[in-house]
Amino acid sequence: MNQAQLQQMAQAVLDQNWHGQFTKPAPSLYPHQWNWDAGFIAIGNAHHNFGRAMAEMRHLFSAQWKNGLVPQIVFGDDPEARYFPGPDFWQASRSAQAPEQIQTSGITMPPVHGFVLWRMYEVAADKAQAKAFLKEMYPKVLALHRYLYDYRDPEEEGLVYIRHPWEGGTDNSPIWDRTLSRMQIDRDQLPAYERKDLQNPKAAEHRPTQEDYDRYVYLVDLFRQHDYDDQKIYEECPFLIQDPLFNGILSWSNEALIQIGSLIGEDITEPMQWHELTVWSMNEKLWDEDRGIYNAFDLRAGEIIPVHTSSGLIPLCGEVPTQEQAEAMLRTMESPAFGGKDSGILLCPTYSLQAKDINYKKYWRGPVWINLNWLLYHGLMRYDMTEMADRIRKHSLELLSRHGFYEYFDPRRPAEGEIGCGTDQFSWSAALCLDFLQGEMSG
Repeated sequence: MNQAQLQQMAQAVLDQNWHGQFTKPAPSLYPHQWNWDAGFIAIGNAHHNFGRAMAEMRHLFSAQWKNGLVPQIVFGDDPEARYFPGPDFWQASRSAQAPEQIQTSGITMPPVHGFVLWRMYEVAADKAQAKAFLKEMYPKVLALHRYLYDYRDPEEEGLVYIRHPWEGGTDNSPIWDRTLSRMQIDRDQLPAYERKDLQNPKAAEHRPTQEDYDRYVYLVDLFRQHDYDDQKIYEECPFLIQDPLFNGILSWSNEALIQIGSLIGEDITEPMQWHELTVWSMNEKLWDEDRGIYNAFDLRAGEIIPVHTSSGLIPLCGEVPTQEQAEAMLRTMESPAFGGKDSGILLCPTYSLQAKDINYKKYWRGPVWINLNWLLYHGLMRYDMTEMADRIRKHSLELLSRHGFYEYFDPRRPAEGEIGCGTDQFSWSAALCLDFLQGEMSG
């Protein structure tokens, strides 16, 4: 398939998944608007339909809570939509901070919105229109970051914690295993629920386990019981993790807020202070010198989580590491752990290839995801590591061109069987394909 055909097919996926106010991540599996999906989708639409890209972001932020939180899910009004947990389960209205007219979940996701806005501005044909949009959105994204630093950084370290695996965006990542396993769950005491993510029986083995879901539900129930009060949740929640992916993305978006604020004439003192503290603390607390990667930290247990996934490489995109540290991270990517010098491996697997429990088709426990590849590509380019960056982009486009716009992919290039997993009409795969193609065409 040539580039023009691939571009046309990617645009068709975004058009098909357009709801009228937002883009569904997939036609039926994900029927509402998801937070970081919306950001990645807006980047793709900025190349394809700038008005729709702006509408995507406006719709997401129309559901922003009064305290600044931008929810993980903004629920649509499709009566046929089948998704768990839905608004009746979240009961976000228990919180006085929740929006009154829009139904949402009660957690957030990685704060991609700052760098999404900057990327939209970079690719915009009409810079005056794009600049006006930045001026409109800047205070909303600033309020989100202020929420994270005010409510999710109890030690004032500049490191934000997540309180649910879904907030990290990498639902069943091996990073969470130890923390989740410590949670003693009595299934008989859990609220009744029925999963909706197992519609395709063939894919059931690729999704999070029932034990995972019991813990996910336990945490949501805990949040409901506390009416989504951040302080009360912090005092009791067993899952409080400073994630390198979340904080690396936060760093990049802080930097973007500094750029946007400078462009539109705002005082940038606050994002500059956030950015400096987050970068310093990530290097002081989360950097693993021996492995050349960033670790997560379990605040409740008071310990580093020495589990190595591609999340530990994401701080490259926020220019968190020094040049020397970035070179160590490149060596990690080239090592057998991530297969960077193995021509048989598609970059970049989400879990160390040396891990005994890697599963090449199980969601965030080994497959390749296009959004993480996109983040790694931009991170590597920031350090002039163009050879590895170009390989990641080419591998991503190879997967999309040969196999379709799947959610995630088996990194082994198996001779038999399917490489693509999950839905095959996944919006952010299509959207980031468009952005990768733009780089290919201009490169």
